[in-house]
Amino acid sequence: MNTNWAEENLKTIRSLMEQARLYRRAMAPLALMVGTMGVVAAGLAQVLGWVGPEYFAGYWLGVAVVSALAALLLVRRQALNSDEAFWSPPTRRVAHAMLPMLAAGLGLGLFELLEHPGTRDSVRLTAFWLILYGGALHAAGFFMQRGIKLLGWLYVLIGLFLLYFSAGGSPPSINENAAHWLMGFGFGVINLAYGVYLKLTLEPVKTE
Repeated sequence: MNTNWAEENLKTIRSLMEQARLYRRAMAPLALMVGTMGVVAAGLAQVLGWVGPEYFAGYWLGVAVVSALAALLLVRRQALNSDEAFWSPPTRRVAHAMLPMLAAGLGLGLFELLEHPGTRDSVRLTAFWLILYGGALHAAGFFMQRGIKLLGWLYVLIGLFLLYFSAGGSPPSINENAAHWLMGFGFGVINLAYGVYLKLTLEPVKTE
């Protein structure tokens, strides 16, 4: 009985470790792609002059939809190249872990659109989005290596920092005009840095 239980636990641990390595390898191009889109989207909004609370929520919800679709296509291509199922049980577990936080972020964005532009607060919304995204990453971290949980905590702490300043007494540099750059830094630069880190620290594929 005890021997069987130990063997089953060992198999489970080995399976989780293998899944963590696979997710780590899949996350590198995903983080690079999402990070690039975040930086480009922030710059594009500034170039087009879509600055202010009347544009912010709708614009970044659109960016989130495009990014999510691009991420799904990338994951699907990775699955096809690896001859694996796209909607595999491990992928479903990760998606289910992240879904509540991501759904909450979507809901907050939609609620912001219902508000009058004069009462909207783009910095506050950015803070909430960063916190919820960090929570989603931390939830997914159960199936991955420790780094994704630390990244999740980083997003939560940055979000809390912005939330504190959005409540009053914020520095002149943190305002509606800087909201797009805050999103570009949070969802662009940080994801790019994480993607580069994963690329540099990936274990080489073992060939038999």
